[in-house]
Amino acid sequence: MFRVKYPVGARIKNVLQGALKVIDEVPMSVTSENFIIRALSPDKNLLVEIKIPQTAFELFEVSGDNLITLEKVSFMRAFKRATKRDSVLIEFDDASKTLKVTLINIKTGVERSYQVEVRGVGSELVGSIDVELPVSFQIPSKDFIKIIRDAKLINEDLELICVKDRIEVMSRAENKMFKQVLELDKPLYTLNTKEEHISSKYDLDILKAITRSLSVADMVTVELGSALPLKISFDVGDGSTVTYWVAPKV
Repeated sequence: MFRVKYPVGARIKNVLQGALKVIDEVPMSVTSENFIIRALSPDKNLLVEIKIPQTAFELFEVSGDNLITLEKVSFMRAFKRATKRDSVLIEFDDASKTLKVTLINIKTGVERSYQVEVRGVGSELVGSIDVELPVSFQIPSKDFIKIIRDAKLINEDLELICVKDRIEVMSRAENKMFKQVLELDKPLYTLNTKEEHISSKYDLDILKAITRSLSVADMVTVELGSALPLKISFDVGDGSTVTYWVAPKV
């Protein structure tokens, strides 16, 4: 069983609504150290991982290692009305196999509770990806979101090309093209490359689906390699991290 309380309802809502948009179920692991959601999209082109450390919670009462799978719609509905004025209490009772989410108004103490359907207990989370990627850069989240949205207006593919000290971002269709060159301070915060030239394409529908969650961070880290998965990660600000692995398009 576990009973954990997250202090800022709006923050966890924005992370979950963006991160879980493209998955069907919510596999969750809660241990004495971390609260983790890790799942593949149905087409297996996206791996999502949300990791919240014990230190980010106001209350963290956990007995044993808890592995549960939740129905996504009822889980997301429980967070729909969470605001920055709410804290969120999440409780799971192993005996009754029920999960309850309670929004608590910080000022008034008024509570709103929701039951979430538990579809399974005990299933291991899908494994994380361990791939060393040759190129990484940090970019303000607002700039990365704008790039994705502008590129989506042109075509369905986003091509990332790294040439020495710059990243070229392109989306091409017949008679039209979106292109933006990213360099240090324009607007990249950092750029590290281990190869002189790499190129890879990714699905813009997937990237656009996750843009809402990116807005909770000031900066995102992007890592890539030729014909390798795209890794997008950011820190929420309380030690919590969100990581996406996007499969390359062949």
